[in-house]
Amino acid sequence: MATPIRRSRWLTLALPILLLMVAVIVMTIPLRNAIETRRFEIQSKDTILEIQRALQDYHVEEEIYPRRTPMTGAQLIQFLIDAGHLKNPPLNPWTREPYRIEDSTQPDGITYHTDELAETYALESRGQDPASDSLTWQLDSTEHHSLE
Repeated sequence: MATPIRRSRWLTLALPILLLMVAVIVMTIPLRNAIETRRFEIQSKDTILEIQRALQDYHVEEEIYPRRTPMTGAQLIQFLIDAGHLKNPPLNPWTREPYRIEDSTQPDGITYHTDELAETYALESRGQDPASDSLTWQLDSTEHHSLE
């Protein structure tokens, strides 16, 4: 007759707990990624809307958009601060810190363009990888007036 296999008490208690912990970790990784993506979308939307408001204030006062084109987000923010239409740099959604104006020549995920007469503008915000070509938000003075 075969002898029954003895299970250790530790294995009987620890294995279900270990399996439960692994299951929780496996389930939370996609949730964490979804939360991070949503956080980025909210912050990048707030940032580009703040830039758009300042850009529109500039346009109301000057009757044209900034002529320098193209500009990075930091260059445009510095321009709007110097012109008095932004008080402080908004939060950079890629770094989660206020825009650093001294790094204004480096690509930062936001791009500004205008036409040769500075009558229209386009603001583009990249995805979580600022070097990618995928756009998260696009605002302009002709087709995409709002993010709503």
